[in-house]
Amino acid sequence: MERAMKTDSQIKQDVINALKWNPEIKEEHIGITVHNAAVTLTGHVPTYWQKRTAKETAKHVAEVKAVVDNIDVRLDSEMRTTDEGLAERIANVLKWNVSVRGEGIKAEVKNGVVTLTGEVEWQHQRANIERNIEHVGGVANVISLITIKPRLTGSDVKKQIREALERHAEIEASKITVKTLNGTVTLSGTVDSLAEMDRVENAAWSAPGISKLVNNLYVASH
Repeated sequence: MERAMKTDSQIKQDVINALKWNPEIKEEHIGITVHNAAVTLTGHVPTYWQKRTAKETAKHVAEVKAVVDNIDVRLDSEMRTTDEGLAERIANVLKWNVSVRGEGIKAEVKNGVVTLTGEVEWQHQRANIERNIEHVGGVANVISLITIKPRLTGSDVKKQIREALERHAEIEASKITVKTLNGTVTLSGTVDSLAEMDRVENAAWSAPGISKLVNNLYVASH
């Protein structure tokens, strides 16, 4: 017997509970609506990191098919600073980042919005930099334009991604199609959840030399 699909109201309650029990989020001012398993988050939080965490938390609730993040960042008074002050905080973070040489990454700050540029060797380095900047007090938004140096041919990249997908027991690799062109990888096919979609993306990024990833995956209806 197939398990009955959750109603929108059940999904909404699950998202409420997930946000409530995440210690990194002050969920009191977050609004939630659900329509056809698509979740929309509204309201406000005091840090950009909480905004990101709220979206990721909602994405990993069972049977959620999409998440729209309309949460505003309203900085607490003690976190507010000038763009110059925020730029100084970010420069210190980049200086002491051990995963990559910080001098290769530049940050521009305007009205609390941080734009990152530069080039790194691996996706995990880019993700590490972005995550560290997202944690800086006073950041209202992060725009990452950091690129990755291409290192392998298209056929090599495709082979490594396929092998990475097949190593993950929680990924149904046979449902995923991988195409490569000039350092850009396109994923298509179906997954069972947004959580599985994240796992597929992470597995694909583990191959060296990917400069861009296009995600055309979608969550299948059951």
